[in-house]
Amino acid sequence: MRIRPLALLLLLFAPVLAQAPAPRVLLQLGEFEAAWTQGRNAERLGDLAAAAEAANLIAQYRAKSDAERRAWLERAQETARRAIQLFPDAAEGYYQLAHAQAEVIRFVGVIAKLGLASEIKRNLERALELDGGHARAVMGLALWHLQLAKRGFGWLYGASLGEVVPLFEWAVSLDPGSVEIRKNYGFALMQLGRPEAARKQLEAALALPVKSVPDRLHHDRAAELLSDLERP
Repeated sequence: MRIRPLALLLLLFAPVLAQAPAPRVLLQLGEFEAAWTQGRNAERLGDLAAAAEAANLIAQYRAKSDAERRAWLERAQETARRAIQLFPDAAEGYYQLAHAQAEVIRFVGVIAKLGLASEIKRNLERALELDGGHARAVMGLALWHLQLAKRGFGWLYGASLGEVVPLFEWAVSLDPGSVEIRKNYGFALMQLGRPEAARKQLEAALALPVKSVPDRLHHDRAAELLSDLERP
C-alpha cells in the first residue's frame, strides 16, 4: 500500500502529537489556528515564526471575509513584532512582518499604502542583511518590486519591473525545492506578460514533492494559475 506524503507526515509526528505539539508541527499539519495560539506568546524564535506564518496562511487561504483576513494579518504582524523584539538579530521576524504587511497593503488607502511600502522594503532588506541566504526574503523583495511597479507609484521608491526576474532567479537558486517560490515566480511572470516562462515555473512547482499542508496550498494555487494560463 502506498502512503501519501501527508499521511506519512502524520505517522512521523504521531509521537510528538501524543505529547505537546510544537507550533511548527501544527503548521505543517495544517492546524493553523492551533499553531498561532500555541506559538504567539512563545519565547523561542521558531515557535513565534511558525505562529506568524500560520496567521498569514489563514489570511491568505482560509479567511472567509476581508474583515477576518485583516484580523489574522494583524495577528501575524503582532507575532512577528514580538519575534523582532525578542530576537532583533534574527532575519525571520523581519520577513514574517513584511509578509503580513504585503497582504495588508491591499486593504488600506493611498497614504497608508505609501507608508507601508517603505516599511515592507525596510523589513525585507533588514532580513537579508541578517541572512543573505533567506530565499523567502529575496522572493518578497521581488514581489515588492512587482506589486509597486504595477500599481504605478513604484518609481517613488525605486521599484522596477526589471528587478523581478533577477530576484526570483536568485530566490530559486537559494531554495530550488520551494513550491511557494516557484508558484510566486510563475505568478510574477504571468503579470509580466511572459506566459511560456510562467508555465515552466508553475509546472516546476507542481512537480515538487508536497511535504506539508502549506506546500499543498501553494501547490493547489499553482495548479489554479496554470489553469488560468490555459484558458483562451
